[in-house]
Amino acid sequence: MLLTLLRNPIRNKLNSLLAVDSTKLFCGEQLLVQTVDKKLTLTTHRLIQKYKPWDLRCSSSVMLEDITNWEVKTLGNTSYLTLGVLAALMVYYDDSFALISGFFVMLYMMTRRNCIQVTTPKQVMILSLDIQHDSANSLAEMVRQARKDRLKQVKSKAQNSLQAAA
Repeated sequence: MLLTLLRNPIRNKLNSLLAVDSTKLFCGEQLLVQTVDKKLTLTTHRLIQKYKPWDLRCSSSVMLEDITNWEVKTLGNTSYLTLGVLAALMVYYDDSFALISGFFVMLYMMTRRNCIQVTTPKQVMILSLDIQHDSANSLAEMVRQARKDRLKQVKSKAQNSLQAAA
């Protein structure tokens, strides 16, 4: 009975080898920028987002050459704004609804945040970052430059392979 409770070191090594981290860098890939909280990483090949739903570590990545659109958007919980407008309409019946309307409008203003929406042909990645609009624009410019460099690199590799095949 005691032998069944002991861990098998060979099996543990195999399990750790099988659980490869998807955020490890590819061969020839270099880290360009990483946020302080390590939720967003920009490399020479990919844009990587790490998140923890229900305390599980997950990540998603997008190849830079696949990015078709990059937008900085301001998102908020529109249900608060809707409730605020409805309460403002109810002021006609009772003046106390003005206070409730103001409360819901303030909740809407408090839940607004800047998000970056990255669009690819296969997926849409929403990056919820706590950064200013100017910082988001500078980050967008860094991604555009890295994407441009990556496309040059992919084109030169394709041309070299065509020349080698001919």
